[in-house]
Amino acid sequence: MKPYTLAKAVLAACVSLSACAAQAADVTFTFTNTAPAGGVGVAPLWLGLHNGSFDSFDVGSAASVAVERAAEDGNAKVLTANFASQAAGGLQTTLPNGPRFPGASSTFTLHNVDLNGANRYLSYAAMVVLSNDFFIGNDNAKAIDLASLAGGGQLSLALGGAGHVYDAGTEQNNFAYSLANGAYGIGGGQKGPNQGIDEHGVVHVATGNPYLSFVDDGHYVPANVDWTALNFNTQQSIGRLDISVAAVPEPETYAMLFAGLGLLGLLARRRQGAGA
Repeated sequence: MKPYTLAKAVLAACVSLSACAAQAADVTFTFTNTAPAGGVGVAPLWLGLHNGSFDSFDVGSAASVAVERAAEDGNAKVLTANFASQAAGGLQTTLPNGPRFPGASSTFTLHNVDLNGANRYLSYAAMVVLSNDFFIGNDNAKAIDLASLAGGGQLSLALGGAGHVYDAGTEQNNFAYSLANGAYGIGGGQKGPNQGIDEHGVVHVATGNPYLSFVDDGHYVPANVDWTALNFNTQQSIGRLDISVAAVPEPETYAMLFAGLGLLGLLARRRQGAGA
């Protein structure tokens, strides 16, 4: 093989290696509340990337303390701590800027994500407000597989559609202690964490318009309140999660690529010198 042809082969191999060895990635998450005007809000969305071993909850089973705190108080700190101790190599974040009400969004980027291994699967969770213990999340640890995006790309997920809003079963549905009442012109509301009467149930799907059956002592909800926008059965989703992935080649891949370019340049100069 001629030197110049060899150099081109080396360069081609380096470029190919750069595409194949790019395991690390920057992953940007953007959550947008897509509920109709007057619909429910969503507490700051917790996101965890793991190897498939972290299961946050199961429908039909009692909620963990982590899910209870997230679903009742919009507080993901216990969930965050559990994930950090249980998901080896996992990455997580809680999206910034507080609860997102219809039309609002929030964004965050995680760096050095390994979508081929330790960070392949996505879990999420967030309280639905207003409520006592409603939340959105995925009860299958491997339901959302992001491995196909390891080389870069985009994906949009609809969150909290009909059949995918859950009641943690940990607190009675009661306007006296529900979160975010003020945003809907309702009196009462939670004044501190873990208020209200325990429901002693299991995680189950919230269906229809549950607000019609909330406990109301007669002075929390104004007369003629229209609950139409809060009917879970008629919503295609509560939110949309847009995921954008930019692959980042490993440092050693760059080194090999630059070495190949250097070899190509050296042989090109020698070829020019020989023809002079």
